Amino acid sequence: MAIKDCDQCGSPFVPTGPARYCGDDCRTEVQAVQLTASMYALTVEQTRAVRAVQACMICDSTVSGFESGIFAVDHCHDTGVVRGALCQSCNFLLGNARDSVDVLFSAIKYLVKDHSTEPWNQGRSRREEAEERQEARLTARLERTERTLAASESRVRELEAVLAEVSADTALAARRRARDADALDDFLKEMVTPAPPDGPRIAASTVRAAWATWSSGATCPVQSLHDALHKLGGTLRRTNTGRYWEGIALRD
Repeated sequence: MAIKDCDQCGSPFVPTGPARYCGDDCRTEVQAVQLTASMYALTVEQTRAVRAVQACMICDSTVSGFESGIFAVDHCHDTGVVRGALCQSCNFLLGNARDSVDVLFSAIKYLVKDHSTEPWNQGRSRREEAEERQEARLTARLERTERTLAASESRVRELEAVLAEVSADTALAARRRARDADALDDFLKEMVTPAPPDGPRIAASTVRAAWATWSSGATCPVQSLHDALHKLGGTLRRTNTGRYWEGIALRD
């Protein structure tokens, strides 16, 4: 079969029958052109010209808003004269305004008017009230934070004072322990001497009394005194009559 040119787009194609168009798209476009021409009493050429518009003749938008992508043909409902091509929004605009110039001019005056003087815009707005409440909440939160911080700083100062006291007490205790240890060493050197295991026994109370008299205020745990005497060779015995030390003697 011979190759033909499409009546719509001019593309060559091989018809499968008495076809005039190369495909459904061209056939649909021809049908749309014919329908538009019939609706608005236009020639095919005039219809193709208005359908070829690529931007809205009111807002200059290049997006028609219609599924077909073609801009709407706008016409005067009184005279039937085709005025141009519009996007969907502008076409609805004129339709909702009933093609009334007075309505459109009134809409323009409405849009350019300063509406801040309207009664419902007097006084504080909800936004201003909300901002004021938000500012009050933030201020209250800041005050609570400042009070908490002040209390924390006061507590830190108290803890620092306690720590200073503990450090001073610890240092004093360390000095006392060192003093008492020196006193115990001096007591052992000056007042205690090793003795034979079979020598006279010394009552434990006598040793403690000698230490208390000699130390002049120095303190020493009993266990520390006992440990020191054990190192000198003393042995603490427990009997029915009391506790006694063997292996050590007290100097006069």
